[in-house]
Amino acid sequence: MRLTSTTSLFFLLLMVACQKPDDSPAPPYTMTRGRISITVEPALGGRISSLIYNGKEILKTTRDNDNLQWGSTVWTSPQSDWNWPPPAAFDSEPYTLTELSEHRIMMEGPRDSTTSLRMRKRIVLGPDSDIGLTYWVTNEGVSGRNVALWENTRLPYEGTFEFVADTVWTQRDSVEFDFRDSVRIVTLDERHTAEGKLFANMPTGEAVYQNNGLKLTKYTVVKDLYRTPPGEAPLEIYLAPEHKFFEFELVGDYRNIGPGESNNVRLKWKLEESASGD
Repeated sequence: MRLTSTTSLFFLLLMVACQKPDDSPAPPYTMTRGRISITVEPALGGRISSLIYNGKEILKTTRDNDNLQWGSTVWTSPQSDWNWPPPAAFDSEPYTLTELSEHRIMMEGPRDSTTSLRMRKRIVLGPDSDIGLTYWVTNEGVSGRNVALWENTRLPYEGTFEFVADTVWTQRDSVEFDFRDSVRIVTLDERHTAEGKLFANMPTGEAVYQNNGLKLTKYTVVKDLYRTPPGEAPLEIYLAPEHKFFEFELVGDYRNIGPGESNNVRLKWKLEESASGD
């Protein structure tokens, strides 16, 4: 069952009011505004499972055998804290609805038994083809933890990816890119044959993916310079050409949070038609 913001908001609001820890998780919820619709699945880690502009899907929605590498999710960083796969409490276990309106959803995840960390997510569909996303991680343990939030969005291995960066480095296979003025451009085509990962320090915090006539811009809303986790960067992209997807990743501020304290990151997405027609 998939619920929409226009037809089933009352039903979901009733679920929020009555929800108990042992209740069944909420079904997928779709918010629509103007030409954009976005679907969130509380039952699957609060994952964004679809993002459509004027009838065109931009996310990778095909689910892999492990039900991991599709849609958009958020984890803690650095990855060295948990290796792979991500903690289920962050990525795949049911989230509880805590707030809901026609263009806004807020959810809380379970406490991760290994790290004693708990995630919350707020997703707001704005009036100007924009989406505001805020993620929190709270320390429910007895000692401090160093942690950042790390958004990971899976997209089809097609089109182009553009960004401005002070420094760039790669892991695994090299990631080729071109220059246009000061913009670095990764073309997602047959020139990459093996998986590769690119890390970038960005002065603007903004990067752009264009494909199938659509343009997705993502950036971090940061007032001050922030620290990144060891081995990570503000922008990361992972190429998986054999599996026909890549990952558009943004990493937030890395800091120590004591018992009862939280860290958060605010992101903005904008989805619109591409002027280039790519």
